[in-house]
Parts: sequence; C-alpha cells; structure tokens
Amino acid sequence: MTAAAAGEVAAARPDTDLHIAVLNGHREAFFDAGHAQQLVEQWNSVYAGTIDRDRAEGHPEAADRLTGRVESCAQEHWRRHGPGGMTAVWSRVPRFQTQHARSASFTGFARRRELQSSGPYVRSVWEFQSWFTTQAVRRRIEFRPRGVLEVGAYGVDQQAVETAFEDAVAHVLASPNTDDHLDPAGVLRVLRGLAEGDVRRYTAFEASVHTDVRAAIACGLVEEQDQLRLNAEGRAFAERHALAALSDPQRDAWEELPELTEAVTELGDRHAAAAQPR
Repeated sequence: MTAAAAGEVAAARPDTDLHIAVLNGHREAFFDAGHAQQLVEQWNSVYAGTIDRDRAEGHPEAADRLTGRVESCAQEHWRRHGPGGMTAVWSRVPRFQTQHARSASFTGFARRRELQSSGPYVRSVWEFQSWFTTQAVRRRIEFRPRGVLEVGAYGVDQQAVETAFEDAVAHVLASPNTDDHLDPAGVLRVLRGLAEGDVRRYTAFEASVHTDVRAAIACGLVEEQDQLRLNAEGRAFAERHALAALSDPQRDAWEELPELTEAVTELGDRHAAAAQPR
C-alpha cells in the first residue's frame, strides 16, 4: 500500500530533501527523517538473525544488502524517478504486523500432484508490501506456467488461515477443472504443439495454459501420464483438420479461419459432452 492509498500524503516542501529507507533493495520515501529511521530500525530488528548469520557464514554482501539504512534524496529527483513519485511519500511510519501463512504448489493438469508444501509459518509484513492485510484471512489460487498451481492462505487469525488453506487444497484436489472453459484457439495451439512434440512452443508462458490443456483432455484428445501426449483420437483429429499446415498461432485467431470451422465445431461438441453428468 502506498502513502497515497493511505490518504496521508503531506504537502511537499521543496526546500528539504526526502529521507529514503533502503530495505534489501526496496526504497520507501519519507518527509520526516525520524519516520524513515524508525522503519529502518524495525526492519533491522526483524532481520537481525538473518543478517548475523550471513556475516558469520561469510556472506557480507548479502548481509549489507539486507541491512536497512536511510539515505537522502532531492525531492525533484524522487518526483521524476522515484516509484510513485511524490504521491508515494509517507508522512507517517507504515504499519507493521506479524502474519500467519500456509502455501503449497501442485503440478499436473487432469490430476493434481503435490509439488511442495509449507507447514504453518509466521512472517513479518509492512503496509507497503502487497501481501499486507488486517483481515483474518485471505486466500489465493494462482496458475503458473506448465500447469503448476499455487495455493496459499495468509492473515492475522491463525485458525482461519489454516481452515482456508485446507479448504483450498481440498477444492483443488477434488475439482481440478471446476473453472475451466473452452477456448478453441487455445486448444488448437495445444494440439498442434503436441503433434509437433513440443506443447511448450506455444503455451508454456501463457496465462491460460492450464485451462487449454485440461480442455483438450476433457475433449478426449490428450492424455496425461508421465507427460502430456496426444492419444489416438487426438492424432486423428490433428491429421483430419491438418493442424500442421496452420499459420503461426501466435498471430492468428485460429477459430476464425474458415478451414477450421469443422474443427472448432467438433471441439465444442466434445467439450459440451464432457460436461454432461455421467
């Protein structure tokens, strides 16, 4: 949260420098030197153990970077180059609190498999950090490249965090396709990629990769064992609709190509059939 978001930006005084708290490479600007110094002292107290350990283990550069310090900066320079400009200058010390958190990540498209999980932990957070919250709990489910899904819960109420995390994990494991939809162009990109032996060529870093791959699985054209691959129906589909002859999928909206009308219709029928109760 910025100073502007808190609604507490003081009037600029162009005759005075700003005071910058430098925290492991992150910079927060203050009108009052005392506020910047208080934040730095708080930061150094929280990370004192890590700083001392880095020095003891022979990593002085890491310790120096993590150690907070206060620097001066001309207002005009910050106005032009500082993150957020003058609207992000604090007129008070940002709030601080400890926060409970849990997280886990899963891989797999048709069936989720746990990649890694953290036990309950407590972390220190400040108001300027994106995960700061005063709520009892906040939950997140985020999709990452190559089908990785991250689940997390954090907040000020330990039991609420634990309950929300367990509920989120149970939902992911029981209903991996709950929010899926059919994007014909995305599914066609997946099918062509698999037909050419490299699904990642087209989909690895697209936000919708998890949905497109699972939609292809739901259509009965792709299977997932140790890795994704076209099944017999998928290979026949790719050959029948000449996917290998299509132009670059990064540029063209495939579902709008006249020669793919039948392919798009077939995908729609297959996906709709998969959604019917069995």
